[in-house]
Amino acid sequence: MDYADILAQVPLFAPMKKRELKKIAEAVEELAYEPGEMVITEGERDARLFVLLEGEVEVIKGLGQPGQRLLARLGPGGYFGEMSVWGDAVRTASVRATDSARMLSLGDFNLRQAMERHPYIAVELLNVMSRRMQQMEERLLGVLGGLVPICASCKNIRQADGSWISVERFVEEHSEADFTHGLCPECKKRLYPELEN
Repeated sequence: MDYADILAQVPLFAPMKKRELKKIAEAVEELAYEPGEMVITEGERDARLFVLLEGEVEVIKGLGQPGQRLLARLGPGGYFGEMSVWGDAVRTASVRATDSARMLSLGDFNLRQAMERHPYIAVELLNVMSRRMQQMEERLLGVLGGLVPICASCKNIRQADGSWISVERFVEEHSEADFTHGLCPECKKRLYPELEN
């Protein structure tokens, strides 16, 4: 299989010359994953870039956690893992195969050097990051939706159907946040003055 031809179809590499693509193709490893198998686990350190050849993967934030969220589904030609290649960062999301998937792994790909030689790679990555930021902004606006009607006394929030719920419940139902409770110094002093020294 000519990996250079495959890479030429991926937006990140498409503008490269054939000889440059062949050099990158020499560094790839072809991998296969079964449905449900993890490709990337959030929080791990792994600097590989992946290009999907066949099948589909899902990108998940907070896998197995209360705020788990599906960020994207990618099919053939899609790529992921580019943010960890950029620097020495941990994975910010998990990637799981949803069906049998084949992909290329670029473990020795130096993205920074490639961007110095080919600035359009940086432009493509900026476009990807811009789309992600726009999606995040849309999700935030979807959560807050502008004005949040809150009771001036008890601080409950009025929902669209007219019912009222606590701030904690509203935030947990409309975002990925979970609450933990404690006492601020003022409330501690007011409620438990005997604990003050």
